[in-house]
Amino acid sequence: TLAWQMERTELPLDSSPGAPWLLLPPDARAGFDRLARAGPPLARSAFGRPLLGVKSGCNEAFIVTPRPGWREEPGAQWPVRDGAHDGAREGCVEAELLRPLLRGEHVRAWRAEPDDAALVWTHGVDHAVLQQLPPGAAAWLAPWRRRLEARSDTHSGTSSPWWTLFRTESARCDVPRVVWSDIGKSPRALVLPGNDPTVPLNSCYVARAPSYEEALALAALLNSPVAAAWLAAIAEPARGGYYRFLGWTMARLPMPSDWTRAVDLLAPLARAALTGAPPSAPALADAAIRAYRVRPSDVAPLMTWCLR
Repeated sequence: TLAWQMERTELPLDSSPGAPWLLLPPDARAGFDRLARAGPPLARSAFGRPLLGVKSGCNEAFIVTPRPGWREEPGAQWPVRDGAHDGAREGCVEAELLRPLLRGEHVRAWRAEPDDAALVWTHGVDHAVLQQLPPGAAAWLAPWRRRLEARSDTHSGTSSPWWTLFRTESARCDVPRVVWSDIGKSPRALVLPGNDPTVPLNSCYVARAPSYEEALALAALLNSPVAAAWLAAIAEPARGGYYRFLGWTMARLPMPSDWTRAVDLLAPLARAALTGAPPSAPALADAAIRAYRVRPSDVAPLMTWCLR
């Protein structure tokens, strides 16, 4: 049994009404607070608030498995089969309406597990929903019309067509994006370069990056034991030692105040990982500690407690 004493006023996360309590020993709480003071939270940085991945409300309708080669022939109607169940149903969808997808369970540190599925993307290049579907997509989605019309988001007061996808901001690929899974024993983050059409689903969260180098740096920070320890102190626990890395949780992650210097320290580690030489946990921890301009002894109790 572990026991310690602290004032009740020292328990809340912050001074806001209803703030959650952090049950951390005093030395671990001191490390948590030291990092919190090391820079602005992610939501107030150039990355902005994390975005939830795209929500379909009916994956069975929108997730398909195309025959290989669809990316090379965008103008054709392309053979697809059901990608959410047993693949028994087959049909054709315009290849230009197919986009690669990323599910949270396939996100790993630095990379994604291969997935041959695609999403029927019913929005245009401007992300506005198409007002009319081409014949192939219309025929594919038609059996699901009643269920798609019954989705709760469809009744949110808008007059959007029944084939609308929701929360599509995270799918914009005009800038690099950092993607992480919404659940895990520690954060797992990867980078999607600008113009990568991959659509993260709503089992992912996304941060839009000002530049590719900054995206690499944020991914390295999220994959570090330092960020894992800080986030584990506030993340909603799940079963089996897992945590939920939800939007509000990640939005509070402190970013190093000298972000330019932090990018110089962290981005090379992520770049090395992409070339097949992933950094070790101690190397990531050392870079993150230096990026935050704290001493190892400042955060050691927090890391020992939260990563035990």
